[in-house]
Amino acid sequence: MASNRKMVVAAKCAPVEEILLNVEKAGITAAELYTNIKWLHDINKVKRICKKFPFRYAIHAPLDGYEPDLLADMAVDLKAEVVVFHDIYWDNEWEYIYNVFKNMNIKVCVENITTVLEPLKFIRRFGFKRCLDIEHLQMECAGVIEGELLPIIQQTAHIHLSGYFFGSNLWHTPIHYSPQHNIDFMNLIKSAGYTGFIVSEAKTSLQTLSEFENLNKFFQKWERD
Repeated sequence: MASNRKMVVAAKCAPVEEILLNVEKAGITAAELYTNIKWLHDINKVKRICKKFPFRYAIHAPLDGYEPDLLADMAVDLKAEVVVFHDIYWDNEWEYIYNVFKNMNIKVCVENITTVLEPLKFIRRFGFKRCLDIEHLQMECAGVIEGELLPIIQQTAHIHLSGYFFGSNLWHTPIHYSPQHNIDFMNLIKSAGYTGFIVSEAKTSLQTLSEFENLNKFFQKWERD
């Protein structure tokens, strides 16, 4: 298992055995599972599938419903390190999420969608962590001034990255689709002292064995260089 004290590349995918098998074959050691209500309501099957693989896991909460107890059950059983939420809940629902996870050794992270400042109220009120989605950030800011991003990265516990750069058509493509752009980003992230997952967010059509292999080769080369 990779050390928890360094950056590790992770694939983002559904809890589907065929896809997870390709992630494993590619040599990637971590995965962020996106979920929906259908999968959470079949949680025992999902857990059986995911336990077949020796991954470090993060889990993304569903966007089509509200099941914090099932999500916590899945996270505990898979020894997930991170659970990511979008800001789609009412105040009383956030309060319940806090109470469900407060005694668990799991990072509860809120992902920026409309503004990089979005997670701050959750950090202040509940002690949640920041999930920095750099794809969303670039759309929000029409690109990024790298030096100004350092303080945000230093407050970050989990990172989503893709091949997207502002003005491109590379939304939800793997990290290696923009090699120099993301080498610069990963160097910046490393310089901020970040340790944790770098999640490559790619659409389903790009979640193939060859793409996962290229992703791992790209990340390993960056680590060596």
